[in-house]
Amino acid sequence: MKDTRLRRAAAAVAGASIAACRWCGRLRYELAPVAATFGLTALSWWHHATGPGRADHTGYGLATAATAALCAKGLEHKNTKAAAVGLGGTVVSVDAWLGAALGPSVPSFIATGVTMIGAYGLYVPWLVKSRHDRMNLQIKAAKNGGLPDSMGVNVGTPGVTGDTQEETALRRALVALGIPAQDVSRIVFTEIGWNCVVTLPPGKNTSAAVVISKQKQLAANLDLPGTMRLRVGERENQLLVQMQVRDPLAETIAWPGPSMTSCTEWLPLGLSPDGTRFGFHPLYNHVLVAGATDNGKSGVLNVILGNLAACQDAEVLLVDMKPGAVELGPWEPCALALADSVDRAKALFAMVRQEIKERGELMSQWRRETGVPVRKWDPAKHGRPAWFIVIDELAELIRRAPDLAKELESLKQLARFAAIMFVEATQSPSAKVFGDSTDARQQYQVRIGLGVTEPTATNLIFGVGAHGEGWRLDLLNLPGKLMIASRDSAHKAPLERRAYYPTDEDIAATIAEFGGVAADGMLLEPTAPAGGPNGRGPGDGTPASPPEAPFERPQLRAVPTFPDGSRIPDNRLALWEALQKAGPEGLTLQEAVAQGLAGHRTSVQGPVSQWVAKGWVDDSGTRGRAKVYALTAAEHTPTPDTVPSPKENVLAR
Repeated sequence: MKDTRLRRAAAAVAGASIAACRWCGRLRYELAPVAATFGLTALSWWHHATGPGRADHTGYGLATAATAALCAKGLEHKNTKAAAVGLGGTVVSVDAWLGAALGPSVPSFIATGVTMIGAYGLYVPWLVKSRHDRMNLQIKAAKNGGLPDSMGVNVGTPGVTGDTQEETALRRALVALGIPAQDVSRIVFTEIGWNCVVTLPPGKNTSAAVVISKQKQLAANLDLPGTMRLRVGERENQLLVQMQVRDPLAETIAWPGPSMTSCTEWLPLGLSPDGTRFGFHPLYNHVLVAGATDNGKSGVLNVILGNLAACQDAEVLLVDMKPGAVELGPWEPCALALADSVDRAKALFAMVRQEIKERGELMSQWRRETGVPVRKWDPAKHGRPAWFIVIDELAELIRRAPDLAKELESLKQLARFAAIMFVEATQSPSAKVFGDSTDARQQYQVRIGLGVTEPTATNLIFGVGAHGEGWRLDLLNLPGKLMIASRDSAHKAPLERRAYYPTDEDIAATIAEFGGVAADGMLLEPTAPAGGPNGRGPGDGTPASPPEAPFERPQLRAVPTFPDGSRIPDNRLALWEALQKAGPEGLTLQEAVAQGLAGHRTSVQGPVSQWVAKGWVDDSGTRGRAKVYALTAAEHTPTPDTVPSPKENVLAR
């Protein structure tokens, strides 16, 4: 009987203890001031039992005096926060001092009670406001979306569901973040993932920018496969969410070669995730190419240079500060000038300034003669071609010659009207590169950003706040991946793209096709020979055009052999016959590819180079800016009356 009573008593005590713990757990926020106050009093009584000394009482006294002084100063200067902190600190110090001095006693209990009342006086309004705000957020989240499975004051409870698994995960991830969604548009699934628009509660602390700043935490809460990208929508509380499950840009994209013959055309740079090409218009636009090392900057520059080299109405001028001009040096045969030192760079910029002046004077003269305003230099009408000054590693140039920062800023401000554009690349985008001024950066109408390691670099390339708006260059994970911003409406949103990758063979073939047309040597001063501006035309502002050469089509041999009698291999016969049919006009590599003779210019470059070395093919002629390959010797014997010389066959430089 006695054992039974003991077991019942023990069970009752255990049940009461469990109930008390549950009750305390449910009211943990309400009981927090009580627990803190009694805990402090218990510690002060324990200190009384150990016997506090004079030094201890001095410490209590100094703490009380300091908090009282803070309260007095707060009241004097009408600083409510300082006065409240000082008053609360004084009450706590007095409570602890009395407990340590007197132990369990009436004065100590009174001090503890006063401390508890003061604590609740400050804590209860904050607790009520916090719960009210959290309830409002959950109510707003339920108004336009799926109803919550559970409602409580703890927004960490994942209780919001959606129409799909992805929407449910996104809603719960936002709730766990403390910013539940008011509405989630129906998720659109694509070949590469899914996307949607999230409407967030109005307010500064629940805006889309705040969620973007916590992207890593949101991605961890979401716990779904893929790469998440966020940006601000049309309104501040609209969040655009894109989850990329499959990367369509994971494979390197081969460069198809130059696809433009005029700088007035569109210059393709690479492919977007949907497989469409992207690019920009080079004429009248300065270009900035920036990104950390080994992220594809050189590849982008080579694509730009390869296309400009094929343009009949454009010249490139190169500035490369790397020893030996290893990046831009190979393009020297296609360039009007190459500067590989500070002195040569200064001379080149002086030439550019003089050219701007001359073009401006010519435009003024034409306006006075015709009475028609001429505001922009048109390479197709005004004789001289557009100039593109390509600078590799702008940061190194400015480090070696800081005074050039202001000169470049001045030139970019003046040059566009004269059809003179700057294409500048740097691996170290910083304020110093742009002359410690945002004015210079504003001159770039096209900005191409490759992968970087710090968010600040993104803002330096695309402008203040770009990183928070979704221009996340730090998330670009492969060389050649980039984001582009320009005045083109297709470039307003931060979209990940990837540039073409030109191989060394591609570059060599392009240089072989379009190189060797420029004037020999580096021109450091512009000239304007008689007969037209810069020798470009007859003097009426129109460029010269190559004379046409009549020819007779040759008869094919019954047995296909080379001039030395050796049989032509089957894989070379189509190309040889195409050269025979072309006659004295010959073929360019690009034309050979267009006729389906090969899939790429490099496939044609090899055999025709061998035939040139053997004297069977002549490569001295040009059409536009491309080399022309024509059969010689017994196949076709050109005469001076029918075949123009190379200098007559191109726009003189």
